[in-house]
Amino acid sequence: MEIIRSLEVERATPLSTGGVALRSRSRYLPLRIVIVLSISVFQLLSCSFLVWRNASLTLERGWSSSGKQIAQTEVLYQEKDSWNPLQGTSLKRNYNSIIRIFDPERSASPVEEIRFSSWILPGSVYYHTDTDSLYWIGGRDDEYGSFSRVPSGFDLKRRLDLSFSGYLEPGEVPIQLVPSPNGFGLAMIVAVTDNDLEFLKPELVLLERKSGAGIGIVPVVSTRIRLPDWKETPGYRIRWSADSSLLYIQILEFVYAFRGGQKTLETAKRFPLCFSPPTSFGAVGIAPSTETKSTIEPPFRRFSDEPSIRSVNEIRNCNP
Repeated sequence: MEIIRSLEVERATPLSTGGVALRSRSRYLPLRIVIVLSISVFQLLSCSFLVWRNASLTLERGWSSSGKQIAQTEVLYQEKDSWNPLQGTSLKRNYNSIIRIFDPERSASPVEEIRFSSWILPGSVYYHTDTDSLYWIGGRDDEYGSFSRVPSGFDLKRRLDLSFSGYLEPGEVPIQLVPSPNGFGLAMIVAVTDNDLEFLKPELVLLERKSGAGIGIVPVVSTRIRLPDWKETPGYRIRWSADSSLLYIQILEFVYAFRGGQKTLETAKRFPLCFSPPTSFGAVGIAPSTETKSTIEPPFRRFSDEPSIRSVNEIRNCNP
């Protein structure tokens, strides 16, 4: 009749980690059960799916607007292996971030450390020297890179948080936040996301920072305008003019030139060759796994509107 392959456990088998024995109360155990039990015992002994351990992402770094300071971003979290090895990834929680400001002329150690209570979107950190301000897009949850985001900033001189969430309509999320070269303009692309994570009702929110009596430099909304479309692909991007008076917006085969106070988008007849970087300072790449100053690529070459071009097919990425 039917013969079932089985494994006979004739005696207790000592485990190599400490005398624990597994004894069968029946004469036969199906081979599949024995394999599952063996894997479970191994995982239990390793404890890798029980214990949370500290971890961090690769450090990111970028130049300040003056080209003299370095902003280094580190995202930290806790992780542990999933109990299910087929899941293929670890579980993560408790994200938090540190932005370190280095001034090589003053010290080899950070001169400032700013902490944020969640993850920070890569490539979103900007440090403007003259206004002594930091900008970034951060998370609200433990799902790194999700659309649960908040546009953030910090005034180092006055030790004040710069909150831009008040400029978001209900359901909107920040997609980009880019300061102008002079530090007084902020271009923010926002949108509502649907169940498929497509962007609905994309808008440009142009903020202008002005001096206020006794309260330092504060953001006030300048312009809010609807965009025809937006996606997180190379065909959709923004770029400040060198004098900070104009914002160029590429949406596929169209490029628009926009000034604060305008009510409509105007097609640009000519526009800069380089749309990356979008401003004169910002992230340039990853950093070695150290909290100390390290060699870094030179600051951006002179941020210029020249050469100017007429065709979107000529637009280039000019990041270092």
